[in-house]
Amino acid sequence: MRQLKLGSVGLLALAVLPGCASLPITGPTGREIARAGHKASFSLVEVASTAALPSAPEQWQFAALPPLATADANAIARGDVLSMTIYEVGVRLFSGVSSSTNAQQFDPSAKGERISGLLVDDQGIVKLPYVGEVKAAGLSTAQLSREIERRLAGKSELPQVNVQIDQPNGSAVIISGEVNRPGRVPLTGAHERLLDIITIAGGYRGRDTELDVRVERGGEISEGPLSELDRSNLGGLTMQGGDRVNLIYKPRTYSILGSASKVDQFTFTQAKVSLVEAIAKAGGMNDNLADPAAVFVFRFEPKDISGDVPTVYHMNMMKPASYLLAQKFMLHDKDVIYVGSAAANRPSKLVRIISEIFTPVLLTRQLTQ
Repeated sequence: MRQLKLGSVGLLALAVLPGCASLPITGPTGREIARAGHKASFSLVEVASTAALPSAPEQWQFAALPPLATADANAIARGDVLSMTIYEVGVRLFSGVSSSTNAQQFDPSAKGERISGLLVDDQGIVKLPYVGEVKAAGLSTAQLSREIERRLAGKSELPQVNVQIDQPNGSAVIISGEVNRPGRVPLTGAHERLLDIITIAGGYRGRDTELDVRVERGGEISEGPLSELDRSNLGGLTMQGGDRVNLIYKPRTYSILGSASKVDQFTFTQAKVSLVEAIAKAGGMNDNLADPAAVFVFRFEPKDISGDVPTVYHMNMMKPASYLLAQKFMLHDKDVIYVGSAAANRPSKLVRIISEIFTPVLLTRQLTQ
């Protein structure tokens, strides 16, 4: 009777074996993907030599921004608040206008009067006593000083003027996003570059491979990966007042699906990640499910203005040379790596399912006997 029961179980397994194809699986086999490629639903590329390797991601090309609006990147801008110290000898026009500071640069009788809170309006004009309206936006502090001295000539005896920017509201760079100290960064005579501004703002938060940098100037925008930024491209851009910098969390990712040990989405932890590094990060291929001969990379390759071409790269990891090729196969953003399921695993899955059904029954009978 016992042999009859075991035989019945065996016959049941054989009877439902053709239903293996309907069992849950992680995805298509390598043969199924190849057949789909032959039907021209996508372009299938066999990577068996270095000649078949796709091109690695090129260095990002940042869009050009308008040149500096003035020759001096640190020029006075609309919204700045200025202060002015005027030194006069003899009869003084500005006596008592504001708090005074003694100065004896040119004459023992010269005295300095400081006028603060001078706002450069939205027309770029600043209003000064005894001088009137002066176009200040676009001028350096030295140029504005000379212009005020010129206008005071004949009204004041040997006037000497020193202009300073107290609040660089318009002549500063605004930086926001993933930086440690967002806000306004005043520009100085050092002609700060974009990388300098990021450093002055306390540096970035997180990994550079997960961030984009966006610079806006005059209504135009240049954006790209922070990891690609250096002084030979946008990182060396001389900043000017009114520029806006934003560091955006925008990670580049790839996904691993199918019969890998870990199915997940991964971020680029470095500028370049190879196929073999990506598979290793996922714990390799599942020994019980994977078909090492069926490793695929799904990608949209740019073609022309007509659109991108869906492309699938196939690599047979049963061949030792493929492990060398996989080190040269560089991933792109949003690549999908798929590890195919071995076709032989489907019958084994059925046996496991049958075992899971009957094992509790047999154990119960043994315990009750």
